[in-house]
Amino acid sequence: MEDPWIARLAAGLLPEVPALAGRMLAAIVAENETYAALPAQRLAEVGEDNRLNLTEHLADLAEARPTEARAAKETARRRAEQGVPLGTVLHAYRIGFRVVWQSMVERATAEPGYPLETLATSMTSVWRLVDTYSVAVTESYQQALLDLAQREAHRRQLLLDALIEGRVSDWSVLGGSAHALGLPATGPYLCVVADPGLALATIGLRGVWRSRAEDQVGIVTACRGVRAALGGRGRIGISEPYERLPQTAAAYRVAQLVRSGLPPGSREAATVDSRPVGALVAAAPDLAERVGSAVLGRVLDRPDGEALLEVLAAWMESGQSTAELARRLYCHRNTIRNRLGRIEQLTGRSLDHPGDVAALYTALLAHRLTATG
Repeated sequence: MEDPWIARLAAGLLPEVPALAGRMLAAIVAENETYAALPAQRLAEVGEDNRLNLTEHLADLAEARPTEARAAKETARRRAEQGVPLGTVLHAYRIGFRVVWQSMVERATAEPGYPLETLATSMTSVWRLVDTYSVAVTESYQQALLDLAQREAHRRQLLLDALIEGRVSDWSVLGGSAHALGLPATGPYLCVVADPGLALATIGLRGVWRSRAEDQVGIVTACRGVRAALGGRGRIGISEPYERLPQTAAAYRVAQLVRSGLPPGSREAATVDSRPVGALVAAAPDLAERVGSAVLGRVLDRPDGEALLEVLAAWMESGQSTAELARRLYCHRNTIRNRLGRIEQLTGRSLDHPGDVAALYTALLAHRLTATG
């Protein structure tokens, strides 16, 4: 910007920066409710920011140099971190530039020989610089918001990891709180463990989510409808309600076992109440594998073993109705009876005996879970 008269006025105002900064602060407080409500210490910081911005702005004009708006960018970043709305920040800058312009006009009219007819042209130059500052402030403010969001997201991940892994001391050191996670201050909460890749953060439950390579973990507010909202999406385990966030690690372990106890390909959201056997099998995979082999070994050794287990699984899941099972498998009821009878013969267990049915169901579930690793 090459305007010798403006440069001369700006150079003359540089020694008056402290007084101009005070005048600017008074105008901002008088016209902007957000700044007027700030405590004295914060207002003192605003006053210092005004001084730095004025110095930079007037020096840019006095030396006719391209502005880098360093002070303005830093001020915008700080206001973003303090939660001052962007519109409020830009309003304060407009007030500040108005004070600068008024001071220039006062100085020009008081200076003998100043060509007042050039003020209109000079004003165009000044407000072009205002636009440059406004763009710089806006871009810096928005970048600060992005940086804040990334830092907050990273902090939430650290807090969640500390809770999931039971590192209560780390949770405390990081300043962990329900507020930091966007959760209610008091429970009950639920821990949710799901297969990775499911879009659970968008289904409307109040909670916080952590995507990991092996699973997806969430802490949500316990309320009616959680299980229904999560159902039909993939294998999902839900803990029992708990009151305090440091109890998350224990709740995670339960939810993890419930999910691991669901058959591969399941799209069920389950609790330990709804899938107790699966959770028990998942809790002892080595023993589960031995149980599956001991109870179903002779069935598994047959060429048609998997076909027989398919019938057994369908029989277990159908409520023990051969008629319903026959309809599902598109075969005659007698065929179903024959295959179930073959299973009884091979295993030496009766489908009329509750204890044997429990053993067969446990072994079947163990086989289905361990066969897929």
